[in-house]
Amino acid sequence: MRYELPQPYLELDHTADVGVAVEGESAEEALARLVFAFGALLSGGALAAVAREERIAAAAQGFPAVAVGLLRELLYRFATERVLPGACEVLRLDPAGAEIRAGLAPWDPERHREGQDIKAVTWHEARFEPDGRGGWRAQLLFDV
Repeated sequence: MRYELPQPYLELDHTADVGVAVEGESAEEALARLVFAFGALLSGGALAAVAREERIAAAAQGFPAVAVGLLRELLYRFATERVLPGACEVLRLDPAGAEIRAGLAPWDPERHREGQDIKAVTWHEARFEPDGRGGWRAQLLFDV
């Protein structure tokens, strides 16, 4: 399923970092919402039109590690190409890895000036787990 903006997320209070928490009816929806929350932090919430699509993958051991790895791949693209996620289709997600088709939009220094200067996706308090009600919840913290 392809997910598009807007998607809900909760910004977490943290002393030195910025964090997000999301919920989804499925693990795939929770992962897509993490991707969008990350994009919203980078852009300051300003939308941007998708210019291209790219498959992005991450291999790891366990859902939290998969989420950290995938968002690190997106941060790498932001740092090197100045692109933000504006659409997300989860092609594969399991405890050993994930692959998404990301719709990437160009970052605009004027339009997105309120965005966070994210330096890293951290392991600190990373969670990605069933919520006990049939859905999933996830959270990540970012160094700023």
